[in-house]
Amino acid sequence: MLKATKNDYGLIAKIFHWTFALVIMWQILTGINLHNMDFSNQKAMFIWYHQFTGTFIFCLISLRLMWKLYNKTNFENNLPPIHKWTSKIVHFALYTLCIWLPIQGSLMTWAGGYDVYILGFTKLPVLFQENKDMYPMFVKFHFYTSILLLILIISHISAGIYHKFFINDKYKIWVRMTFGIKE
Repeated sequence: MLKATKNDYGLIAKIFHWTFALVIMWQILTGINLHNMDFSNQKAMFIWYHQFTGTFIFCLISLRLMWKLYNKTNFENNLPPIHKWTSKIVHFALYTLCIWLPIQGSLMTWAGGYDVYILGFTKLPVLFQENKDMYPMFVKFHFYTSILLLILIISHISAGIYHKFFINDKYKIWVRMTFGIKE
């Protein structure tokens, strides 16, 4: 089923979820690599790919949030209260950072005196003037915010592992977000 059912998030939500899992981990790992590279032609090429992927994530998260509004879930909510609230907080923080990081990356790019392109094609109007003095602060802030996102992702993955392997998916968390892997 494309949409959510009583026991499943639906195919489209699963595709969004697992696409994000791959693309965001790629983006974070390449970003950490970029942060530690000396400037070169190779780094400039990686920066272009990193910017392309960042705008892709921003577009994809926008579509994901629209789908989330349209595709309401109605699961039996038998999770303990601490699980419910922790899940809500972590998901809110994940969405917030996945929206904020591309915006902050764009501000950083403009501060460095460079143009920002959506998906590598459409040049955005400059919303922040070049500021070489602030640029290093933007770079550092972008890096540390990415590390925070990585920590949240590791927490999210750990919760999935906990539900699957430690409590045998007692609340059907794992099975709702996987592709037909039911036991």
